[in-house]
Amino acid sequence: MQSLSPLRKKTDEGVLYKRRTQTEALIRTCHQMTFDELCNRAEINGRKHPDYIPSEVLVYFLRQTKTHNSDAQFAALYQLLQKRIKRVCPREDVHLGTKDAAAAHLLDFQDFVLDDFAERVMCDRQAYEENLDGFEVAFDRMIARRKYDAMRKMYRRDKPKTQIEFGEDGDISAEVEESLALLNPSIGSIEEDITYRFQLQRAIDTLPEDERRVIIMILAEIPNESSDPADQTISKLLGCGPQTVRNRRDRAVKKLQEMLGTEVRNVS
Repeated sequence: MQSLSPLRKKTDEGVLYKRRTQTEALIRTCHQMTFDELCNRAEINGRKHPDYIPSEVLVYFLRQTKTHNSDAQFAALYQLLQKRIKRVCPREDVHLGTKDAAAAHLLDFQDFVLDDFAERVMCDRQAYEENLDGFEVAFDRMIARRKYDAMRKMYRRDKPKTQIEFGEDGDISAEVEESLALLNPSIGSIEEDITYRFQLQRAIDTLPEDERRVIIMILAEIPNESSDPADQTISKLLGCGPQTVRNRRDRAVKKLQEMLGTEVRNVS
């Protein structure tokens, strides 16, 4: 019987984290499959399906790709896990500044969870990351904790007084495309892409509040201007003119490029 390397993180009581018995048994079974067979089975979403592969197993195999330097396998497994995170942590409609004290600022709610996972994965690619061990023990519980952390973070933010409600439908405006192009460097690999993702979010959080709000709204696909007076726009929400929004955007983009440009392009 194949022996699996033990996890290294310890509980507060000093006990090592341990994979579930069923998880380790399925890992051994999956070792007998080809990588394509593993990925095909990992596309099954129904948890009650007899061939369903739990996310804990996929995290194990994701971590193993660094031992044989397979970028293609890493990319395939990471994308499978990313899709699972998006299913259990869907992007929410946005409610800013409502009178209801329970309403949270959720513009980057899903991104917070994705970025947290991406950071752990990237740290593990460089050296063993104990904070990824929990995802091999109880993946859904770890995602639930990250969702809770995200909500606490959003609650702490100051909220503008105007309410926004929008879904994910609709075309991205030319201004959004232009701003995204300014923010995103030329990415050569998936590792660089997910590294850039969490580095960008951290950099955005350091911006002055007026510039940070503009960038977050642009990335949330809220237009600066609209020919329809009923549409919510960044200008209306922030109570300033379109040119002021563009000036804040340009200042923010310049700062972000200065903070991220060299570091991101030289990802090791």
